[in-house]
Amino acid sequence: MNNNKTVTTMSYKEARRLRKQNKLKSSTSDKIFNAINAVFMVVLVLLIVIPLLYLIASAFSDGAAKHAVVFLPKIVDEAGNVKTGITLKYFKYIIFEYDDGIFINSLKNTAIITIVVTLGSNLLMAFAAYPLSKMDCPFKKPTMIFFLITMLFSAGVLPTYLLMSKMHLTENLLGLIIISLSNVFNLLLFKTTFEGIPKELEESALIDGANSLQLFFKIILPMTLPTFASCCFFTLVGCINGYSGALLFIRTNTYAKPMALIMYELLAVASSDQADPFLTVNYTSIQSAGIILSVIPILLIYPYIIKYIKSGITLGSVKG
Repeated sequence: MNNNKTVTTMSYKEARRLRKQNKLKSSTSDKIFNAINAVFMVVLVLLIVIPLLYLIASAFSDGAAKHAVVFLPKIVDEAGNVKTGITLKYFKYIIFEYDDGIFINSLKNTAIITIVVTLGSNLLMAFAAYPLSKMDCPFKKPTMIFFLITMLFSAGVLPTYLLMSKMHLTENLLGLIIISLSNVFNLLLFKTTFEGIPKELEESALIDGANSLQLFFKIILPMTLPTFASCCFFTLVGCINGYSGALLFIRTNTYAKPMALIMYELLAVASSDQADPFLTVNYTSIQSAGIILSVIPILLIYPYIIKYIKSGITLGSVKG
């Protein structure tokens, strides 16, 4: 037993010695390159983390103590002294008081737009991509050219606005939903993924009696779930953060504005132009609180879908 232990220990030590001998030594240029990369990454992380910490501290600090805020939130006590602490009054102000409590209604509008566009857009793009992934699809090339032209060239803001006005799709959520349904980039991702599915699998399902819809929803989509989830997440983020369409089409109907447009108006207008005295005095802290509130929906969803994004982006990317 002792001899076997000695042999095992000696073998392990020998293996470590051999690994050290065979390990490639970094050249001077490699060491310099790695050092520069390390410094660059540290600087990049600091450029991201420092403003983020200040933003969070500012959101939880009293507006009167904003000059004392660095990385920790500050509040002003009854005696007028500045001390470390947190306050939630600016979050409550945005949610319940800002512009007559419009935030909750805008959150509802955003939820409607996000759910309808995320599911509707990606299902439409998947429906369009599936036949285009087949070699025997009629008019495949001109159809792909048509889609690519719409992705590369836009009609412009004015024609789009005139068209939506003539169709009475301004000042409501339906117009925002319609202009967001088309996403040719997602269509290309779906097409490439569908091309990687074995043809024999589809043929066997058809032989077993599955119709086209059963084949698509029970076999094709489950096999491409990572791509579908990734496209849904990108669409979801775009719907939550997108304000340009609402800024263009919703001018007077306050109750049709999504959350992104409310946050844009809060951040874009100078504090001196605000009619609310409370907002004017505490403008920086309210801005910071608004930014954090707008990010929370994405932060809540991201952990559950990150595993699909990792595999979905590269799924089928080898094929042309």
